[in-house]
Amino acid sequence: MKQSEFKISDLPTTPIGDIVAGNYHAAGVFKEFGIDFCCGGGVSLDKACQKRNLDIEKVVEKLNQLKNTEINPDQNYNAWEPGYLIDHIEATHHNFVRTKTAEITAYAAKVAGVHAERHPENVAIYEKFVALSRELLNHLEAEEERVFPLIRKIFEARMRGETISEEVIGSLKNELELMEDDHEEAGDVMKEIRELSNQFTPPTDACRTYQILYLNLAGFEEDLHKHVHLENNILFKKAENLV
Repeated sequence: MKQSEFKISDLPTTPIGDIVAGNYHAAGVFKEFGIDFCCGGGVSLDKACQKRNLDIEKVVEKLNQLKNTEINPDQNYNAWEPGYLIDHIEATHHNFVRTKTAEITAYAAKVAGVHAERHPENVAIYEKFVALSRELLNHLEAEEERVFPLIRKIFEARMRGETISEEVIGSLKNELELMEDDHEEAGDVMKEIRELSNQFTPPTDACRTYQILYLNLAGFEEDLHKHVHLENNILFKKAENLV
């Protein structure tokens, strides 16, 4: 399936998240230009470019090159039903967070302990990542215990042609707002870690553990961006459309 979701003339006023939802290859373009497509997914392309003082024509030109790219069915997340998308998020991204937080924390603790004198920024990186891990793990539980079951319940009710009560609609909106706030806070912490780590670039005297830590932090941020994109820009929008 080829990218044909948006006309180039419509791109400037289209939300960033919608562009990526139409073709995930666009995420690479936005990453190249330093545009936030996950937490900032609700911002239009023209406003995102203005914020970063970017030439929108150059960004649109890059996006235009995607119109002939094939969209892998495994990445056509926008076409997935909410339940299937939830299963994917839990199996892929929730599992990743639970697996990697402990591993990265161990590396960060070691690097902070050994290299604190010459590179004190690693103490702050360790402390921020520990706090981020704690918040993310609590966030995952909230999604799995409250938010995702609620979305499934509403979707199934809609499939049966049932009316959704105002109480349920209100609960969904409140939950989604809380989850999006959590996402924004997590994204902000990862930005701070990125800056502290010089864009995840270890110094020339970095040992192997130091290098592995920064590689893992970069990979963690990349997964977080996709994780948040799938929820904010696709799953949560599908949920809102149900009510």
